[in-house]
Amino acid sequence: MFKIPCFICTTLCLLVVSGHRNDSCDVPDGTKNWGPYLQQVSEPFEHGEEPTWDGRTQLLYFVDLFKGLINSFNPLTSEINSLKLDGDVTPVIPTNTLNKFVVGVNNSVVLLEWNGRNGTAENVTVLTRVDQDKVGNRFNDGKADKYGRLWWGTMGYQNASGVVPDQGSLYRYTKDNVDNPTVEIRPVSISNGLAWSKDNTKFYYIDTPTRKIAVYDFDLEAGNISNKQIAFDLANYDIGGSPDGMTIDDEDNLFIALFGGGAVIKVDPRTGTLLQRMAIPAKQVTSVSFGGKNLDILFVTTSRFGLSEEEHAAQPAAGCLFALTGLRTCGRDAYYADF
Repeated sequence: MFKIPCFICTTLCLLVVSGHRNDSCDVPDGTKNWGPYLQQVSEPFEHGEEPTWDGRTQLLYFVDLFKGLINSFNPLTSEINSLKLDGDVTPVIPTNTLNKFVVGVNNSVVLLEWNGRNGTAENVTVLTRVDQDKVGNRFNDGKADKYGRLWWGTMGYQNASGVVPDQGSLYRYTKDNVDNPTVEIRPVSISNGLAWSKDNTKFYYIDTPTRKIAVYDFDLEAGNISNKQIAFDLANYDIGGSPDGMTIDDEDNLFIALFGGGAVIKVDPRTGTLLQRMAIPAKQVTSVSFGGKNLDILFVTTSRFGLSEEEHAAQPAAGCLFALTGLRTCGRDAYYADF
């Protein structure tokens, strides 16, 4: 267990373009003119990733990918508890059953039970493996859709030279096709952030090296995507880094982590417009997720993996979990996996 004072390392973030507050969100009156403000809420992990909020337990789950850790964070107490698995761990998705999760471990889909407090998992079951013909492939980002289907992507082998391109896929899993998942997108290099519009007619997707956010028409009933377009292109703006993890707010604006860019950006995918840029004191920003009682806290994971001694010294907060507040918007409840 890890516990820290909640006042640690508070930093004001600067706006590039101000957005509008969503009055449908339950934003406390006293905070309407705040922020955004950034708060460090953990000590450094090696490679924080895949934050997801569970409103039933009021816990944020995220991973330390290369250390094989699933972590739970309680924002009311600042407690962090961890579960150690054998392998690279990502993503972690809560299921319809409380304290049961679907987890990516290397290239395996694993079902397990964990109470979020102790270091012991129960009923651990490997459901299937993917990309077995591609040595070194592993899962990367993934989420569940409204009907509990899993949308999980893979990436190619990674070494000091980078990632082998065009080796990954985006798969769609159900509990009935887990041994033969539907391939939705192939090939991809680094399957990453994904999100659905509020009305579930659009699906947003990131293949990191493209530096673009693609949008597809989404058929909720069939679970199919079609008609690929480009919703946002980083090349159209003076933005460093590459898009990594992503979430969506109640107004259908995207919040995107910039790996190598030291920031989170807010964009309107309907117009391709950059609305806001929020600096993070870590260059390798990996992912984002709304959470908290009112879903008005943006949790941000970061990485210190691969940093030199000089870079560690320059970025002492790299690898930390952060909380952004005062954004004048809120997220939506995450969907649970039907497994």
